Amino acid sequence: MSTHPSEPSDDLAAVVRWQAAGGEVAVLTWGPPVVVSLCTCDGGQEMQRLTSSAPDLLAHLQPR
Repeated sequence: MSTHPSEPSDDLAAVVRWQAAGGEVAVLTWGPPVVVSLCTCDGGQEMQRLTSSAPDLLAHLQPR
């Protein structure tokens, strides 16, 4: 986990990188903790699940 308050948590950084590469993120459980599925952009195949209580990730995933 990130130790500097202005840096994103490791979990948020992973999700942002995934989205920047074109991957899809599906929220499975809101929690906390939140459980998200990192899916491919070409069919939605789950590649990884991430479970996190990082406040910045929860804020990033909130519907706008």
